[in-house]
Amino acid sequence: MSRPQPGQSPDRLPEKPLPRWFPAALPVSVLVAVLWGPVYAAVLCGVAAVAVAYATTRKPALWHLAAGTGLCATGVLAQAFAYYLILRDGSLGPHGSAAVLFLLGLQFFLHGRKVRRAAQLTLSALRRHREENGLLRAAEPLGERRPGARRVPFAMTGVFGAVVSGLGSLFLCFALLALRDLLTTGGNPWWASLVVAALFAQTVLFVGLGNTILRTAVQYYDTVVSSPDDLAGRQYVLYLRSFGDDHRLSRPHRIPLAGAWLAAAVSLGQGEEERIADALSWAGTLVGVGAPGERVPRAGARRMYLPPDDWQTPVSTMMRGATLVVIVLGKGRGTLWEIREAMRILPPERLLLVPMKEKAYDEFRQLAGDLAPGVLPAYRRSRALSSRVRGIIHFEPDWTARFVALRRPSPLEDQLVGSLDRAMWPAMVRLTELERRADGRHGEA
Repeated sequence: MSRPQPGQSPDRLPEKPLPRWFPAALPVSVLVAVLWGPVYAAVLCGVAAVAVAYATTRKPALWHLAAGTGLCATGVLAQAFAYYLILRDGSLGPHGSAAVLFLLGLQFFLHGRKVRRAAQLTLSALRRHREENGLLRAAEPLGERRPGARRVPFAMTGVFGAVVSGLGSLFLCFALLALRDLLTTGGNPWWASLVVAALFAQTVLFVGLGNTILRTAVQYYDTVVSSPDDLAGRQYVLYLRSFGDDHRLSRPHRIPLAGAWLAAAVSLGQGEEERIADALSWAGTLVGVGAPGERVPRAGARRMYLPPDDWQTPVSTMMRGATLVVIVLGKGRGTLWEIREAMRILPPERLLLVPMKEKAYDEFRQLAGDLAPGVLPAYRRSRALSSRVRGIIHFEPDWTARFVALRRPSPLEDQLVGSLDRAMWPAMVRLTELERRADGRHGEA
């Protein structure tokens, strides 16, 4: 059987028959046209056509992705319309209808994000290929609560974060009303513009602070891996990077033309590390070493905390047991040691390097010029995503390094997860073949 290309189905599935309810769509639409008018009948026919296309498609995950995107857009529009009603009427409306509409829009948006994430993982050609070869395992609970960490009641923290975010939304309402009065009335004092600017600044401050409290509360209750022994027999990906990169990799994903600060203020997305964890979920749970002195683990990889003066032996042990070792290139003193150790004890198929911007990569390449047995390839430019991750480096069986630049996937997909899913295809195929050969040797033994 020929292998599928990234983003394509492995086999041509048989056509599905039309659903049984489809013949009733025409008479029902005629009845609706008689009772309520042709516009409602046209809407009904459109919904029926979409439902039929969804029921008969060979790629339902694409429809799930589109549905999740539609839910997110609906949520954003509902929240924007709620602000419009407040601006138009100068109040929250009868019985707080504008506030109810805002909360419904928020729920639509959050649910749409969940649908989009599930659909993105279903679309992954890497996961399908691993599943066909019997190597894709369901995610297992991993780790335990960090011992000795100060526990803040999650319910109390959640309520506090929600209240602070709500105050930010309230300040936005005040700012919009003040802006309306400023633009529609004359004779305003000179300091009126400063008041409007202060209200908008308080909006960003309170919404950002509230979402930071909520994210921190979740981190307090995240699990950590206590020792390498807990990983024995588990399928995991070892994620190594410079601790100095944690802050920028854990921030929410950039929004084009708006920057990361807006995403942080309104909590519009996962961090880069969380997206890397999703893109590598076909190989196992992402596990990384936590920074010394870190009070709470960051979102993304499951953290393991090691003593600063004795970390190399546990890291080497985890490398041997990992399905895949991913090293983010950085300026940390241990990065070169980690790459050399991985090349010493691992086959080439089980190592991936993640470069960042071109200038930083060239500096690292000069520093690691004598890296043996492989040599880092030249940087390959492409249309950069709104991401700090710019590509991956994988290795041939003879340790020849290949630089794969990230390219934009379809507009509906998560840009980083979708591009990584395509870039890692050759590395995943070689890793799968390596594991199948190993399983065959174990079977013969």
